[in-house]
Amino acid sequence: MPTLDIIIPHYTEPWEVGEKLFSILALQRGIDFSSFRVLVVNDGEENRLPDECFANLPYQVEQISIPHKGVSAARNAGIDHATAPWLMFCDFDDTFAHVYALRDTLSVLPADGYDMLHSRMIVEDRTEGKDLLTFSPESQRFVFTHGKVYRKAFLDEQGIRFDETMRFQEDSLFNATIIARTSHKRIGEIKSASPLYVWIRRPSSVTNSGRDDEAMFAHFIRNLKATEENRKNRDYDCYCGMVTRTVWDAYYMINCKPGSAETKQKIRELFIPWIRARREAFGQVSDETLAQIIAVARTELCESPILDDKATVTNWLDEQLMKGGE
Repeated sequence: MPTLDIIIPHYTEPWEVGEKLFSILALQRGIDFSSFRVLVVNDGEENRLPDECFANLPYQVEQISIPHKGVSAARNAGIDHATAPWLMFCDFDDTFAHVYALRDTLSVLPADGYDMLHSRMIVEDRTEGKDLLTFSPESQRFVFTHGKVYRKAFLDEQGIRFDETMRFQEDSLFNATIIARTSHKRIGEIKSASPLYVWIRRPSSVTNSGRDDEAMFAHFIRNLKATEENRKNRDYDCYCGMVTRTVWDAYYMINCKPGSAETKQKIRELFIPWIRARREAFGQVSDETLAQIIAVARTELCESPILDDKATVTNWLDEQLMKGGE
């Protein structure tokens, strides 16, 4: 049985888009090709790729098809269909950084003491006529599922799947759920001389598709759901930290981030009753935890000139609660 199942959702992209990924998998060095299997999950039964596309590859490829429900449903179908002890998710239009990427990944498996392993990632930006290569920021290490492997038995035991109601931030919520339900000691890093995965950012990505408002709202919903995961599965300080972080993000989205008044009002209407019910936790968060949250917020949301002003956020929260979100 393979050690690793690589799950690749496919929608309507032509074969030429994904050919690069399947080709570099065939070029991998220092591995036994029977040690992994590729599961192509067609999001829409009519989108199945011709079997000839996978002819003469040195590794096993299996296609499954589901009714069109979106990328989260496709990934979930891949998890349910997988039989290997470890899983990896790839986008159809992405690639691996070099021909030893799978060797470096498989060399640490099985990793009995871990539930998730992550690695460094390259971002290839093809927007606005550019073609730039950058390292994924440390602050975004757990935002994406790319460049990571997950223990299948852990996902099944915990019932962890992608939230099919979310169009954006579903991968971030998936990782946040894992982090909330396991010890930090069971989350490790795949050590490699160079990054393993290349995520290609295209003009059709969320931040370049005119769907910024929808993505911003999804980020807020992700925070609410991730906070509840911490309430159920982590200690009180972690829960306070997530409540505090959500306050900071709500403040930023409503006051600092460009976006429509309608979306900002939707966030405010959800945020006010939510934080009213959790004000005690927000009030009791330790200074150390708050300092850590502020440091993260300053790193990720550096556009705001007042994010490091604790009093400003606290006063704003008091004002919102007094107004009742009007």
